Amino acid sequence: MNHPPTQSEIKAMLAEAGLRPDRRWGQHFLIDGNLMRMLVAAADLSPADTVLEVGAAVGNLTGLLLAEAGRVVAVEVDPLLASVARDRLAHAANLDLLVTDVLADKHRVAPAVLERVERRRAELGGAVKLVANLPYQAATPLVAELVRADPPPERLVFTVQKEVADRLVAVPDTSDYGPASVLVQALAEAEVLRRLAPSVFWPRPRVWSAMVRIRPSAAKRARVADLGVFRQTIDGLFGHRRKRAARSLALADPSGASPEVWAERVTAAGLDPKARGEAYSVEEILCLANALARATRG
Repeated sequence: MNHPPTQSEIKAMLAEAGLRPDRRWGQHFLIDGNLMRMLVAAADLSPADTVLEVGAAVGNLTGLLLAEAGRVVAVEVDPLLASVARDRLAHAANLDLLVTDVLADKHRVAPAVLERVERRRAELGGAVKLVANLPYQAATPLVAELVRADPPPERLVFTVQKEVADRLVAVPDTSDYGPASVLVQALAEAEVLRRLAPSVFWPRPRVWSAMVRIRPSAAKRARVADLGVFRQTIDGLFGHRRKRAARSLALADPSGASPEVWAERVTAAGLDPKARGEAYSVEEILCLANALARATRG
């Protein structure tokens, strides 16, 4: 299907099935065919690739992906929408349509989704890529989990609420800079490809969106001494944004180490313990986390 359905066609499909978009699931359908093709092109798909699509809805983007990739694992949480997509794409031999929540517990990708993607990747031998019009509520935890997966997808290309996109590429000492910024930028190259007006979706959201491309980097990942310690360090620094770094880290420390002890650790890593975590660059946070990992190993 090289011609995704228009807004009027989507409305007609839903009406025939007795359905309406459900805001509980963040159902805002991308209706601009040119933008959908841009999304697919940015993924640079090949017949050996396995695509994970999250939020397949009625399959308007899915049809384009099926024409370019070897396999598409499409995930849709709404069984009623999934039934419409299944009927539309019944002819597709390279589609796996999973009716489930992509997140098992809000912060972990569902094992059934990971298992299906890995099985198809093994069969084809190519790369795994995420290409999706992401539901807003799932976007941040899903992207964070995929970027730090081992191995991560080769590429993630998606539309998302502009606020989320801004966080992914934010710089220190800004309100958008936070855990997602540090994690993604430490492990990957992230870029905003285009801002998207509400008018390119139906129903129109109240906010702008953005098209984002993330390319995980093996070289960047190799610089992280311990991914678990790195994640804990990020959470500790940003857990109490208005507090100084040593104090914030102490409050998050299950061992109960004092702010004074944490000040010594931060200083030993070459950072100012009186600064707030949001003032540290990605490189500085990585240096701190690596120092902590080395100390833990003794």
